[in-house]
Amino acid sequence: MALVKPVEWWSGWADILGVIAIVLGGLWVLVMLVGWAFSWKAGKLKDAELTRYQVEARQSVAEANRAASIASQQATAANLELASLHSKMAPRRLTQEQQERLASGVKPLAQQLASVWYGAGDKESENFSWDIASALNAAGWRVFSPASSATLAQSGKPFGTIPRLQTGVVVSSNSDQTSVNAVDALVRELSALGFDVRKASATGDRAEPVVVVTVQARPDGPQGDQKLKAVGR
Repeated sequence: MALVKPVEWWSGWADILGVIAIVLGGLWVLVMLVGWAFSWKAGKLKDAELTRYQVEARQSVAEANRAASIASQQATAANLELASLHSKMAPRRLTQEQQERLASGVKPLAQQLASVWYGAGDKESENFSWDIASALNAAGWRVFSPASSATLAQSGKPFGTIPRLQTGVVVSSNSDQTSVNAVDALVRELSALGFDVRKASATGDRAEPVVVVTVQARPDGPQGDQKLKAVGR
């Protein structure tokens, strides 16, 4: 009987250790399962978050592109409006090329006597007068240096009975055929360059055949190349 007790004692401990091992193994498996579950859940959440971030990023990029497109359209419209406003207000000038074209067109009438006038205090008309005079001089015309004149509106008259001051360029001459031809040529060439110009309705009574170019205030709207572009559209 004394030999049996140790075996029973070790057998009991073996059972206990086996149970403990099983429990620990189960706990380990459970921990692994829980860890895997958390890892899988974290992976799914990470994928979902990444997908959401990508969607939001694409939406943000699309919105930024739309905003940039709208801003670009607004900038283009503003630039067009500014260009249109500039063309309507830009002072009349003859470029070197335009002066050469004008001179070439009226050169057959070389030696024609001409005077050029502009409104006193109107710097835009003064500069344009000198451009025209320079072109006529290059064509061989006998041109006086541009001079200023003043036109005073009448006062004390009912509204609407006094016409407003005219605009554009008015070209006049006396009745001799040479100066009439010169007026026609100058009106034709300035008009071809895109400027508002007209022949005076009445002829002068000077004894010497002279062409008188009166540069009045700038007309509303585009002039020169800008006017030609607007007409050509």
